[in-house]
Amino acid sequence: MAQGLTFTVVFKAMSMNYGESLGNISELKKLNSGNNTYTYMSRQALRYELYKALTENFQMDKDQDNPLDSEQQVVQFKSDTTAAKYAEADLFGYMKTERNRGALIRPAVVRITPAIALEPYLNDIEFGTNKNFADRAGEDPNPFQFEHQLSLYSYTITIDLDKIGIDENDGDTIEDKKKYKRVAMVLDSIQILNREIKGRIENLNPLFVVGGIYPVKNPFFLGRIKTTFDQDKKAYKIDTDLIDSVMGINLTIGDSQFSVKEKTKVGFVSNYWSNEAELRGLVNASDNISINSFFESIKNELKEYYEID
Repeated sequence: MAQGLTFTVVFKAMSMNYGESLGNISELKKLNSGNNTYTYMSRQALRYELYKALTENFQMDKDQDNPLDSEQQVVQFKSDTTAAKYAEADLFGYMKTERNRGALIRPAVVRITPAIALEPYLNDIEFGTNKNFADRAGEDPNPFQFEHQLSLYSYTITIDLDKIGIDENDGDTIEDKKKYKRVAMVLDSIQILNREIKGRIENLNPLFVVGGIYPVKNPFFLGRIKTTFDQDKKAYKIDTDLIDSVMGINLTIGDSQFSVKEKTKVGFVSNYWSNEAELRGLVNASDNISINSFFESIKNELKEYYEID
């Protein structure tokens, strides 16, 4: 049965992704919406950080040869790459070229959106020089400028559970236990995600996460997260009315009905949000609402889906 796992993450970090430099000014990647400008971390950058976490911490494909080559002057996957053989190709997709078959594409089953700031960019700029190096070399310092933004960011991941480990180009597949392991290590990686940029490290660990496993593949909470800063409590607040309205969706799939609320789980870092009581009210009062509990609960459902112990 087709099943989609989707969840939306909120984290806080500074200056996540730079684009083209203009002179000595390093500019952040930005988007315009309404009357505001928002910085963002691209899908490709998030994919890279997730790939790095999977390989460094969970030894993804550690026993396999490098699946990439540039024999045809284009960097792409080798012709013997399959989703069954390589977890990377399984999770993030591939394009390869085979003689007499042309270009073969296996779409990603782990799809990632850009991480977009939840607060407008306010033109913060850092001015600096390489004065220490210049003084030591007896030269004049070179000035530089970095655009900066410290903000909450949000992104969404959607995973096609029924397509994990299946490669229609080659007819290969893997056992259900291995399918579970691949999805589980993605979930574990999200909890320890970070980014090294411009000589610093940024923490991408979730402060809030909402989602679940649904009988339809839809990113229910993508674009449905809004935050404000509570001046009285000096803390951020998540718009729970918006989330609750999404949870109110009821659909008929085949001969059965399902409620988004019944399938949805919530996790957040305690004592961070000013409206923690409202966040707890989004789910059953007895539910454990920690970030780790969210992902452990999802993994338990994955075991049921893949019918493993």
